Amino acid sequence: MKTFSKLFTILMAAAVATACNELKDDSHYKEAESAIANAELKIVDISSQAYLQSRSDLSAMNQLFQQQGIYDELQKKGQLSTMLVVTNDHFQQPTEEVAFITRSHVSDISISPANLEDGTRLMMWHGKYVNVSIDEQGQEGIIVDHVLFNNGAVKEVIKTATGYIYVISEMIQTPTSLYDYIESLPDDYSIFREMVRASGGKEFDRANSKAVSVNEQGNTVYDSVFIYTNTFFDAVNFDMNSESLTATMLLFSNKVIEDALEDAHQRLEAWDQERPDSIIKDWILKTAFFNKKYTAADMQTTEDQDLKSIYGTQWRTSVQKVDAQNPTELSNGIVYNVTRLHIPTNVLIYRLKDFFYYYENCTDEQKTAYYKTTNLTFKSCDTEVTAWTPWAGVWPLIENRVIRFDKPSGLDDSEGFAIDFTPIKRSDDGDIRPYLVPPGTYRFCMGSVQNAGLDVVATLFAGDKLIAKSATVTWGSATTFHYDRNGVGYPEGYDATYVREMGGNSKAANYDRDGGVMIDEVDVPDIYGDGSPVQLTLRLECNSWAGKTNVKLHHWCLRPTENNY
Repeated sequence: MKTFSKLFTILMAAAVATACNELKDDSHYKEAESAIANAELKIVDISSQAYLQSRSDLSAMNQLFQQQGIYDELQKKGQLSTMLVVTNDHFQQPTEEVAFITRSHVSDISISPANLEDGTRLMMWHGKYVNVSIDEQGQEGIIVDHVLFNNGAVKEVIKTATGYIYVISEMIQTPTSLYDYIESLPDDYSIFREMVRASGGKEFDRANSKAVSVNEQGNTVYDSVFIYTNTFFDAVNFDMNSESLTATMLLFSNKVIEDALEDAHQRLEAWDQERPDSIIKDWILKTAFFNKKYTAADMQTTEDQDLKSIYGTQWRTSVQKVDAQNPTELSNGIVYNVTRLHIPTNVLIYRLKDFFYYYENCTDEQKTAYYKTTNLTFKSCDTEVTAWTPWAGVWPLIENRVIRFDKPSGLDDSEGFAIDFTPIKRSDDGDIRPYLVPPGTYRFCMGSVQNAGLDVVATLFAGDKLIAKSATVTWGSATTFHYDRNGVGYPEGYDATYVREMGGNSKAANYDRDGGVMIDEVDVPDIYGDGSPVQLTLRLECNSWAGKTNVKLHHWCLRPTENNY
């Protein structure tokens, strides 16, 4: 970075042409008069207090510091400091929170121009940070008008015997914290504001609240201090009140959220799917906060780029739209207004998983249409493992039921078998209809039974178009394809550890998983060019019965990948 280290070296060389440097030579700057190295750096051999008192154009700031006891406190601390001041023509006398505003201009850290970088945060005496911003010319070492402390552009830099003074263009305006900002949002943002409020609350901090009087009822009146508590954010160590936080927040207006929900509902209806608004809103809340400060270039890109929120949710900057050029700076973060919100497909669809045994619910016509078999004879649908749950009558409650096809009598092993299966769903009333799968990428998994002893190949078609084909996969003695073991995750909301600890089944982790991976990535095409879902066909082929007399099929599963956005 071409910052002030090079500049500072050049300036010091100019100021100390006799080979003495400013930290070791005491003979050059005995007078209050500034020795000017150039128009941007002044070095004096007196204290910051004495320097401010020597300049009539800084008298207003000097008087404010004196009235608020800043100089007395500095003397007690006996350490270096940085002061941010304005000339009298830019001074505004505080009428409220005088001490808070005054102390926002003083820091215990003595920071030189050489140590300033874009994004530096300087903790001030009022307990909040001032942000340093440096533009392109500032990056080249031009200080005046190209370095800002919050809203104030640097006009002069003075190194004194007790630290640094930066004369800036206007008094420091301290942004509110992230939490206070959310609390003050207008009603146009009420949906998002209430989502955050509902995730936690305020608690009265009696220990840190000062008693100021007693009211007519005899109750103590406090100068109240509140603590923001929220397990939702505490779980990921994200304290919106903390000034040590460096965060980015996405802000959603009511209209943006409502438009996104309406679009999501339309897409779900076209896909023959449902998704509760509560889950979508939970995703919005989990995605709105990041534990680092992102630039405008980070937030709006043309290339696919995923930012991960404090909860690890995915925000793709090339798809989502934000007002990257007009962020709101806060004392502990930055806020970008979202102008268009797209709910990702992998949020609207957790996974598509269903069972082969729905054959028994099909009409004869549907059986012929959805289960096209070669060298297979339907035998039965059987429950191989009964449904279980640690609490009688309480979810989870899914039986491991399979469809069994037998090898036809007299068939040679080498002839193998095949089935063209249309993934189908069953409604509560027993109605059967094909799945409609939205375009995008998925991981394809299956479940059979252990010790199937068959080598199979899976091929997926969208219409007549082959879209993915597996290598030959052995359904062997391992549990990889045993019912719904392995694969990725569980049914949404299921916590195997909790079930086990509450006295549930010791094999709770084997419950309703995706199954063994057949194809790592299936790209379902946008056949119609408008995002419409398509009906798929799964072809399972086996070139040899390998001495087996039957095949049992449990389930299929399509899980959207991160790129299915």
